[in-house]
Amino acid sequence: MTASLVFPELTAITSRDAASGFRCEEEALSRYFQQQATQQGRREENRTWVLHRPDGRPDLPSVLGFYTLTWIQLERSSLPEPVTRRLPDYPIRAILIGRLARDERCKGMGIGEHLLDDAHRRALRVNSEIGGLVVVVDAKNARAAAFYEAHDYTVLIRAGSAAIAWPQRYFVKMEDLRATYAGT
Repeated sequence: MTASLVFPELTAITSRDAASGFRCEEEALSRYFQQQATQQGRREENRTWVLHRPDGRPDLPSVLGFYTLTWIQLERSSLPEPVTRRLPDYPIRAILIGRLARDERCKGMGIGEHLLDDAHRRALRVNSEIGGLVVVVDAKNARAAAFYEAHDYTVLIRAGSAAIAWPQRYFVKMEDLRATYAGT
């Protein structure tokens, strides 16, 4: 039963993690994890956080999922006016959850939600030290977009065509996350 699954604390990626055989439905994310994530961390481009299988569960893959965190700047015009009201007219600093994926063999175990929760808590800790207005995610497809929308993310304003192009960026305000996690 997955409801009783207790996840260990996430750790920074290692070379061993990258060679673990992680695979998800989105081939580009699997390839990124296996070939680029460790290198980008060494170059200080971002941080990749890894969820390992719990002790006593050899039936699960050694890496259950991962996400990356980094800083980005957004054009003020990409956020709705109520979010940017009373802010100076310069780019907005944000925390980007650049990639978030769970192993396809762990579907339905709440791993995606656990990864997003950990990313939110980590973003809030960073925010308390140096600020940042929003958390941004890149939805790779409609399924990912639905996942983020279910967690109160809103699509960023796109200039130009009304047609959806993937990946699609979504955001949630830091103050909303802070309210969600208050007292937890």
